[in-house]
Amino acid sequence: MDTPCYPLSVEDYRRLPPDYTGPVYVWDIDKTYLATRFSSLRGMARIPIEFAIDKSAIEGMPAILRGLRRGPGPGFAASPLYFISASPPQLRQVIERKMLLDGVQQDGITFKDWVGTLRQLRPGRLKDHVGFKLCALLVGRRSRPMATEYLFGDDVEADAQVYSLYAEILDGRLSPGELERALVSARVPRGDRSCVLRLVGELPEERGKVGRILVHLERGTDPSLFLPFSPRLVPVHGALQMSLALYEMGLVDARTVKETSSAVGTRGRSAHRLPGPLIEDALIRGLVVPETVDRLRDHGALAP
Repeated sequence: MDTPCYPLSVEDYRRLPPDYTGPVYVWDIDKTYLATRFSSLRGMARIPIEFAIDKSAIEGMPAILRGLRRGPGPGFAASPLYFISASPPQLRQVIERKMLLDGVQQDGITFKDWVGTLRQLRPGRLKDHVGFKLCALLVGRRSRPMATEYLFGDDVEADAQVYSLYAEILDGRLSPGELERALVSARVPRGDRSCVLRLVGELPEERGKVGRILVHLERGTDPSLFLPFSPRLVPVHGALQMSLALYEMGLVDARTVKETSSAVGTRGRSAHRLPGPLIEDALIRGLVVPETVDRLRDHGALAP
């Protein structure tokens, strides 16, 4: 496989059959699984020297990751689970150690190569998200061309925009000219646009799709702002709403909802972040139907 023109550090520990058409879960790490501090230069400077014990998982997210890996059925599905991180690859062992502590199994992580991008005299890439994530997703797709991907991100970066653009690419909806204009609009630099276009040109004509996109509203963004990306994109307030949405989609079991609900604490939270209001909001926005909530309560997965 050719080396991608965008500086990435890719580790794929599990080779899926080329004709694998099942689900693949791709998670952003920063602000989606881990509460990473990278929004300031000081925060970015701390990232390479942190230890696994310094990393804090967003409450409830490890339970969801374990549930997705386990699958919705009675057996252990070992569903493929991959991660993408804008952190430097020097953190690979630290993050993998953190995942081990959280009981999260994974099949590979793609990091942004900070040293590689500095060698190319492109320091602006350290805070770039669109070009990086598109290239990371497209490189990953080469190893699983027929899979149905479920993508997980947040509202801190441009995940809704990036994931939706990637989904449109796989759907074949964009001509090269339309894709070029979309990348220009997203302020992707010329060299990175070339990387994206090259990787898109390498996609097989027959390929899988993006199933759903789930965006964790880390900043509490109004969900209505994501309506242009509906119905494929689902914005959620925290892990509890995410577990309910995934259960409704048939991707996790009731045990996952119960473990997530138990992991989400209530201390220090405002009223709109408590389980009751979160469930009510999930019902209003159609993330889950009333019958499902009743069934989960009957099974003890949710408090009455």
